[in-house]
Amino acid sequence: MPDPFAQRAETLHRTLLDMERDAAEEDLFAIGYMIPQIGLVLEMAEYDPSEVEAEDFDATYWQWLESTFAEDGMSDEDRSRIEQLWEGARDHSAA
Repeated sequence: MPDPFAQRAETLHRTLLDMERDAAEEDLFAIGYMIPQIGLVLEMAEYDPSEVEAEDFDATYWQWLESTFAEDGMSDEDRSRIEQLWEGARDHSAA
Protein backbone atom coordinates (compact mmCIF):
# COMPACT_ATOMS: atom_id res chain seq x y z
CA MET A 1 0.00 0.00 0.00
CA PRO A 2 1.41 3.41 -0.89
CA ASP A 3 2.26 5.86 1.85
CA PRO A 4 0.77 9.22 0.80
CA PHE A 5 2.43 11.03 3.73
CA ALA A 6 5.91 9.86 2.72
CA GLN A 7 5.21 10.37 -0.99
CA ARG A 8 4.19 13.98 -0.33
CA ALA A 9 7.33 14.49 1.74
CA GLU A 10 9.48 13.21 -1.13
CA THR A 11 7.71 15.43 -3.65
CA LEU A 12 8.23 18.49 -1.47
CA HIS A 13 11.84 17.53 -0.81
CA ARG A 14 12.54 17.40 -4.55
CA THR A 15 10.72 20.70 -5.03
CA LEU A 16 12.80 22.41 -2.34
CA LEU A 17 16.01 21.01 -3.84
CA ASP A 18 14.98 22.43 -7.22
CA MET A 19 14.19 25.77 -5.60
CA GLU A 20 17.56 25.76 -3.85
CA ARG A 21 19.36 25.21 -7.13
CA ASP A 22 17.75 28.32 -8.64
CA ALA A 23 17.42 30.43 -5.47
CA ALA A 24 18.56 33.97 -4.99
CA GLU A 25 21.34 34.25 -2.45
CA GLU A 26 19.03 35.82 0.13
CA ASP A 27 16.74 32.75 0.01
CA LEU A 28 19.42 30.12 0.51
CA PHE A 29 19.24 30.20 4.31
CA ALA A 30 15.46 29.73 4.36
CA ILE A 31 15.43 26.92 1.83
CA GLY A 32 18.45 25.29 3.43
CA TYR A 33 16.63 25.41 6.76
CA MET A 34 13.51 23.72 5.36
CA ILE A 35 15.14 20.87 3.43
CA PRO A 36 16.53 18.80 6.34
CA GLN A 37 13.37 19.34 8.37
CA ILE A 38 11.46 17.09 5.94
CA GLY A 39 13.49 14.05 6.95
CA LEU A 40 13.11 14.90 10.62
CA VAL A 41 9.34 15.15 10.28
CA LEU A 42 9.21 11.77 8.56
CA GLU A 43 11.41 10.26 11.24
CA MET A 44 9.39 11.65 14.14
CA ALA A 45 5.84 11.41 12.79
CA GLU A 46 3.68 8.60 14.07
CA TYR A 47 0.90 7.70 11.68
CA ASP A 48 -0.81 4.83 9.92
CA PRO A 49 -0.20 5.07 6.15
CA SER A 50 -3.70 3.75 5.52
CA GLU A 51 -5.24 6.59 7.51
CA VAL A 52 -3.46 9.67 6.14
CA GLU A 53 -3.70 11.83 3.07
CA ALA A 54 -0.84 13.56 1.30
CA GLU A 55 -1.97 16.94 2.64
CA ASP A 56 -1.51 15.69 6.20
CA PHE A 57 2.23 15.96 5.64
CA ASP A 58 1.91 19.66 4.83
CA ALA A 59 0.10 20.41 8.09
CA THR A 60 2.46 18.25 10.14
CA TYR A 61 5.50 19.83 8.51
CA TRP A 62 4.31 23.39 9.15
CA GLN A 63 3.52 22.59 12.80
CA TRP A 64 7.01 21.14 13.11
CA LEU A 65 8.58 24.25 11.59
CA GLU A 66 6.67 26.55 13.91
CA SER A 67 7.99 24.64 16.92
CA THR A 68 11.56 24.72 15.60
CA PHE A 69 11.34 28.47 14.99
CA ALA A 70 10.91 29.04 18.70
CA GLU A 71 13.62 26.56 19.64
CA ASP A 72 16.08 28.09 17.17
CA GLY A 73 15.26 31.70 18.03
CA MET A 74 14.26 32.40 14.43
CA SER A 75 13.75 36.06 13.57
CA ASP A 76 10.35 37.27 12.37
CA GLU A 77 11.90 38.17 9.01
CA ASP A 78 13.30 34.66 8.54
CA ARG A 79 10.01 33.09 9.64
CA SER A 80 8.12 35.19 7.15
CA ARG A 81 10.44 34.31 4.28
CA ILE A 82 10.32 30.61 5.14
CA GLU A 83 6.52 30.78 5.14
CA GLN A 84 6.52 32.48 1.72
CA LEU A 85 8.92 29.93 0.27
CA TRP A 86 6.97 27.06 1.82
CA GLU A 87 3.77 28.30 0.20
CA GLY A 88 5.64 28.52 -3.11
CA ALA A 89 6.94 24.97 -2.72
CA ARG A 90 3.44 23.69 -1.94
CA ASP A 91 1.98 25.51 -4.93
CA HIS A 92 4.74 24.28 -7.24
CA SER A 93 4.51 20.68 -6.08
CA ALA A 94 0.74 20.64 -6.53
CA ALA A 95 1.05 21.65 -10.19
